[in-house]
Amino acid sequence: MSNNSYTSDWDVYFCYIEDMPAFMSVDLGIAPVAPLADKPTLLEIVVGLQTIAENGFPGNEEWEMLEEIEDAVVSTLEAKIEAVFVGKTLSNGMRSFYFYTGETLLFEQTMEAVIAEFPQYRIAYQMQPDEEWNIYQDLLYPDEESLQKIYNNRILKNLEEQGDQPFIPRTITHWIYFSTKEDREAFSAIAKGEGYSVRLEEEIEDQPGKPYKFVLHKEDKADEVTINEITLKLKEMAEQYNGEYDGWETEAITEYS
Repeated sequence: MSNNSYTSDWDVYFCYIEDMPAFMSVDLGIAPVAPLADKPTLLEIVVGLQTIAENGFPGNEEWEMLEEIEDAVVSTLEAKIEAVFVGKTLSNGMRSFYFYTGETLLFEQTMEAVIAEFPQYRIAYQMQPDEEWNIYQDLLYPDEESLQKIYNNRILKNLEEQGDQPFIPRTITHWIYFSTKEDREAFSAIAKGEGYSVRLEEEIEDQPGKPYKFVLHKEDKADEVTINEITLKLKEMAEQYNGEYDGWETEAITEYS
């Protein structure tokens, strides 16, 4: 029996699919319980765009209709066959939706009813076994770099809502955890050479795996480009010493002092 208890947590990121630019939307919240044993079948629904820009994305006038199609597909499959909506892609003139389900007998009938609502669109669908949820794990779920950028953007959005002026330098604090004290000390020497100051070093006894906590800080701007560059570099540096980068924080700066 699978554990279907989770909280949806949707986000979007940019990447490339077969050398074409793509926007990926994925439910990150289902990852801790995936794959669901009672949802072993993948459903893929592909909508052909009518107005396609040079980059493969739709024209401005088509977004509203795509949202209508999405609402119809999602609400119908959830209600009729208890399908779980896990992600969608937009690339190369196509919008694709991905679901997992345990009920397949009514899938074709259900989709034909949805397609009849949008006769002006080319809508195709298929189902296939995917017990391990490989499409969710390998296609939809972001890689480590994209996931870090997602978390960065969430913090930056919160700062923006507070009136933050991102190009004003301020103290930015980072957390990293290590497996051994020796790894932490080796990383510390490198980080100091990069201009970081140590704020805290401690051992957390009830945290297995990486109990050696390391908190460092530095004056930096908090715009998207700078933050992505900083965090990805720290993440790479930490991994060289068996460390795990665990995020950052800063205060909103609303005006020059």
